[in-house]
Amino acid sequence: MSTTTLATKQGRLARPSLLGEHYQQPRDDAAEQVVLGGILLVPEVLDPVLAILDSSDFYAPSHQAIFAAIRRLKDTGTPVDMVTVANAVAADLDVAACGGSNYLYTLPALSVPALNAPHHARIVKDLADKRRANDICLSVLENELRPQEAVSLLAELDQGQHLDTLPLVDAITFCQETPEEPDWILEGYVARGAITELCAMIKTGKTHFTTDLIRAVLAGEEFLGRKTTRTGVLYLTEERRTSFRRALGRVGLAAAGDLHLAFRHDVKASWQDLAKAVITQAQTLGIGLVVIDTLSVWSGIEVDKENDAGAAMVAMRPAEAMAAAGLAVLLLRHQRKSGGEVGESARGSSAFGGAADILLALKKEPSLGHGNRRLLEAVGRLEGGSPKLVVEMADDHYRALGTSAQVEQEKARETLLELLPTDEGSAVTEKELLAQAPEGTSRSTLKRALAQLVAQGTVRKEKGAGSASSKAFGCWTDAGAS
Repeated sequence: MSTTTLATKQGRLARPSLLGEHYQQPRDDAAEQVVLGGILLVPEVLDPVLAILDSSDFYAPSHQAIFAAIRRLKDTGTPVDMVTVANAVAADLDVAACGGSNYLYTLPALSVPALNAPHHARIVKDLADKRRANDICLSVLENELRPQEAVSLLAELDQGQHLDTLPLVDAITFCQETPEEPDWILEGYVARGAITELCAMIKTGKTHFTTDLIRAVLAGEEFLGRKTTRTGVLYLTEERRTSFRRALGRVGLAAAGDLHLAFRHDVKASWQDLAKAVITQAQTLGIGLVVIDTLSVWSGIEVDKENDAGAAMVAMRPAEAMAAAGLAVLLLRHQRKSGGEVGESARGSSAFGGAADILLALKKEPSLGHGNRRLLEAVGRLEGGSPKLVVEMADDHYRALGTSAQVEQEKARETLLELLPTDEGSAVTEKELLAQAPEGTSRSTLKRALAQLVAQGTVRKEKGAGSASSKAFGCWTDAGAS
């Protein structure tokens, strides 16, 4: 049951068996009259009141009808005055029961001073929220709502409350109550209460990478050599069912009961309402990780608006709400054609990345030497992830090969062992080795790798050996060394 549904009950005596026949829901008829009269007397107060109230916030049905008529007039560009409002509610039975236009004409006299209407609007709003809170609690007692759903609905009401004072907390209390380490779902990369953005070029493998990550999370197994925390997962996908079925089967998720799916073409709700539903169902289903693939499709942001910082911030708010509810949020986004550094390579405004806590970029790198290798770059507010990690797909699963420096070092080591002779008589100098190395190989990395091989005893070098002069070192591999 949503707060919208609850609001339609108006908070009146819906459950006499529980409330008692003399129970009255919180209300203030005078405050409602002041609001309506103030609008009719001083139209300038209409906009601030509309920013606070909706027609369902009024208790009296006649007041609901009058305010709804005022809003319709405003939305259609019709002047709001006594005559236009009277005509708009002329056929309304609730208003007629209160005296019709005669009652309407008494309202301005009850609103003195009329400029205080916004203040009284907040009173009306607070009382409406109290009635809604009562309805939520009663729905739990009558088994119409689960407790977890009620908690989410009450939190939603609390977020809409008028703010008179800041919810301050001192640093000592905050640090005592907040764990020093994030609650990692994937150590260093994905955490509860945080947003991780994963960006990649189209067809680079971000969906395959993500589903393999999910496989590890559902099993509580390591992924890329990092610990995971087992939890349920909700995947919001833009893909068609046929292609996504293949994606799940490829990594062994076809029988994953704790993986819950939603397809964009099946969901007609707005992005904001969808996020509220996600938060509610996540608590019910034990979901800790929400994957949004892709943010642009699910948020509905238009392509020509992606570079608009304001539109980007609006698109990110539902994801921020999910993170604030304690969920780990993984956003998938497309990389712009020109690429760029992590944090700058994703398509659209930098406001998207600015709202995320961890930024990841999955890239193809020709220098890695293999078509199934990717470079995973990371940067963010939370420490723990490797800035540049080389990953490789083998048997449809990803594994970490090490940092880009480590992989480059290993590649240089393999190159040297292929080029070096196995006997002293054929020994070659360092200069000759560097000249024989494949194009694009870093000379400094080759020198470090050679020094390491010598230190390990895998490579030997002597002055004057092989083609080296008496003052230069010749190098060869020691066949007996491991």
